[in-house]
Amino acid sequence: MANYTIHYKLSHANGALVDEAWDEPLVFEVGDGQLDPCLEKCVLDAKLGELQTFLLSASEAFGERYDEAFQFMSRDDFPSDFNFELDAAVEFQTPAGDAYVGCIDQIEDGQVRVNFNHPLAGADVSFQVKILDIAS
Repeated sequence: MANYTIHYKLSHANGALVDEAWDEPLVFEVGDGQLDPCLEKCVLDAKLGELQTFLLSASEAFGERYDEAFQFMSRDDFPSDFNFELDAAVEFQTPAGDAYVGCIDQIEDGQVRVNFNHPLAGADVSFQVKILDIAS
């Protein structure tokens, strides 16, 4: 697989910056998990040395937001010293050992609502990329 060196900016369609590697370029190998597959596809479609902007709909980017991905959990399901904060990311382990990250979306009485959607689910995004180098 090829190694890419890129500059990039990922923004909501409204212009709010989400992530960037502009001062320090990102070096990654296709498929290594550093970039989401939807962004890797844009890099593969980009031309070396050209600054390009890809406008991705929610379905093309990180998917739609699903109500089923919101789960209510008891405060008792969390460690006793857990600091409950809105929008805090929490990692959960399944019995099989897989890890899932959710964000605390709502805190009421003894219940906590956790959002397991991707943080950018439901959002149209702009991905600006410039390929600096491609090495085999």
